[in-house]
Amino acid sequence: MKRFHIVLFFGIVLAGCGLSYFVWKSQQADSSLTIRDFDYERDHQAVESLFNKGDNFYWMVSVEGGGSYSIDFMLRNQSSSQFEKKRDLIIKVAIIDGKLAGFLAYHPLSGRVWKLLFLMVDQDFRRQGVAKKILKYAVDDMMSRNALRIDLGTRNNNFKAQNLYKNFGFKYIDTDDESHFVHFSLYKQQS
Repeated sequence: MKRFHIVLFFGIVLAGCGLSYFVWKSQQADSSLTIRDFDYERDHQAVESLFNKGDNFYWMVSVEGGGSYSIDFMLRNQSSSQFEKKRDLIIKVAIIDGKLAGFLAYHPLSGRVWKLLFLMVDQDFRRQGVAKKILKYAVDDMMSRNALRIDLGTRNNNFKAQNLYKNFGFKYIDTDDESHFVHFSLYKQQS
């Protein structure tokens, strides 16, 4: 019986240490995370590198008809289109300790409907609460710009992103089988 209590004691201590580490890591990300406006000259190489890291390009971009998507065109022209220099895209970067931790871009579809086009967190900064924090930032910013609805899409097999959006309050709308994207919307709460 004494051996059981010793094992139980060490199990509790290890679990406590693990929980403490997780809380500490989350607080570290929160305390050092800054979100700033994208500056092409300063940030474009880091953002393009993020798109090309691992399988990020697959998760983030739907290219119909086998065409190509130019990240540089989007960044240089702050455009939600690959064909027009619209300058309608709000682009932000998330920085932790001087390093690019994440990236987001959103734009108005109309005066009251906005679209979250990209939300990406570098693999080195995942599981630290960064995605939640930059998602909250983007939603708050769009709502402050009079958005009543925010739309977004993510790959139908990107379950982590889908869970993030659902947990934040986004509602499933539909699945586009052709592009393999699932669409979600968030509606502003009426007071």
